[in-house]
Amino acid sequence: MAATEPPSPAPGTGIHVSSELARDLSLFHLVMMGLGMMIGAGVFLGMGLSLGESGPGGLLLTFALNGLIAVLTAMSFAELASAIPRAGGVTNFARIGFGRSASFLAGWMEWFASSVAGAMYAVTFALYTLSFGRGMGWLDAKWIPATTVHADGSIHDPLVPVVALAIAAFFVYINYRGASETGKLGALITVGQMLFMLFIAGAGLVTIVSEPSRLENFQPFVPLGWSKVLATMGFTYVAFEGYEVIAQAGDEAIDPRRNLPKAMLYSVLAVTLTYVLVAISTVVSVRADQVPVAPGQPTLAPWAYLGSFRLEGFGVAVRHLLPRAGPLLVTMAVIFSATSALNATVYSATRASYALGRDRLLPALFSRISPTRKTPYIALLFTAVIIVLVITLLPAQDVASSASIMFLFVFLLVNLCVIRIRRRMGDELQYGFLMPLFPYLPMIAIGCQVLMAIHLFDLSWLAWVVAPAWVAIGAMVFSLYSRHHAIATDDEIHVIEEEHEISDNEYRIMVAVANPRNAIEMVRTTYRLCGAKSAHVELLHMVPVPDQVPLADAHHYMEEGKEGIVEAMLYLAPQFPLSTG
Repeated sequence: MAATEPPSPAPGTGIHVSSELARDLSLFHLVMMGLGMMIGAGVFLGMGLSLGESGPGGLLLTFALNGLIAVLTAMSFAELASAIPRAGGVTNFARIGFGRSASFLAGWMEWFASSVAGAMYAVTFALYTLSFGRGMGWLDAKWIPATTVHADGSIHDPLVPVVALAIAAFFVYINYRGASETGKLGALITVGQMLFMLFIAGAGLVTIVSEPSRLENFQPFVPLGWSKVLATMGFTYVAFEGYEVIAQAGDEAIDPRRNLPKAMLYSVLAVTLTYVLVAISTVVSVRADQVPVAPGQPTLAPWAYLGSFRLEGFGVAVRHLLPRAGPLLVTMAVIFSATSALNATVYSATRASYALGRDRLLPALFSRISPTRKTPYIALLFTAVIIVLVITLLPAQDVASSASIMFLFVFLLVNLCVIRIRRRMGDELQYGFLMPLFPYLPMIAIGCQVLMAIHLFDLSWLAWVVAPAWVAIGAMVFSLYSRHHAIATDDEIHVIEEEHEISDNEYRIMVAVANPRNAIEMVRTTYRLCGAKSAHVELLHMVPVPDQVPLADAHHYMEEGKEGIVEAMLYLAPQFPLSTG
């Protein structure tokens, strides 16, 4: 059967991109979405913990070096997203780079990482807002459960999961309303969050100008060793993954080939500068004479004092930096940052599972689109289930570590994909962005991500249990279900099944495809012939049917050939008319 011409190209892209999703996210919305996902619990939980684990200079290097590595990986995302602008992001990159099994595991990991990060942001929102409310005396009613202080000094607030579940439910609903609602509300929240973070950074710089002696807080610079810096880099890497959610918006972005790369790079550069300035403000927030001294205990350095508060160290720093407005300011900053990040992670996780359902790597119901809202509501529902389970079952530090290590795995795979795809298909794909110094930059990023993942074990051994366990479950799902049910996407079926008249003067090239493992290699030469002759391609697979099997059951023997044709079409369909037989 021959194919009709593909749908009209999206404005400014020069390629044919069809989608059932609404295409209404501008460059501004995309940048805000990326910033919103990055400036969240990763910075609020990570500042104090990193300061205690790696010292004042270690804190500064943690965010500066993570930003550098994030820029390298963001360039890999930008290059691939500009050539393959579709919902699914990493799932699509891995499919073209390494095949269907890698595609499934990439989407599976991305779904889990974004969902866990969303749960972490919801818990952070609950912790800070409840702490502020109790401190102000607003939650002293007899019918409100009180907090419990355990023997180890940890505090348990029974209202935390309740508030976390409530805020998560609100943003699940916002995502159900549609990408336009998600982008508009997310942009509004992100503007507020950036203003608060920049205000904190500005307060720190003013403090340094008025009291230059505060810079002595940076001595010694890295008192606990460089390995600790690698560990804290791994822990806080979740605070730099916003460009991943931008890659998920390929079907909903305006002019995706140009706007996706721009949004990724702009957001990473902006958030890295913000983090470094806030880290400086955190270190200089306390004078040496403000550090309390316990009887019989040695005097702590300001950085060690703040680091002793672990996950709450950043809030303590802001209260010292701004004694009057600090409690309210840090609470407002958390409200804006945690909610914007929660909004973006729900969006990202939903699109990852939607893409798996679209390709039938998960059951088809994951790809169902609401006829009124044009949003993948079933994928959103399952994402909400993961968020609920994580909020109710896992501790905050291990949740953050699990999210970070999963993102490290995902981003490492993307850096591998950009190398493989550029070398195999660099002259065939239409790119909107090409990274410089290829392939050295993604290779550097891969090495750094491996080191961070290894050293993250020092902060959370449980993360090295949870993350591999999720990957193992995914491998079983693929083996038992996905391998046997995966089909072409809607766009690919559109190409296969519709009719197209072939004129008499049109060149036609027939390619016999039998094995999905070598299908792309088979059509590489075909691509060049097509480009020279503007040819029409016919993909052919001969089905061997045993003599004793009726022809009515022949379709049972077609699976491998169909898979091979689909792999070939992923390579050829964006540029040339195809038919299959």
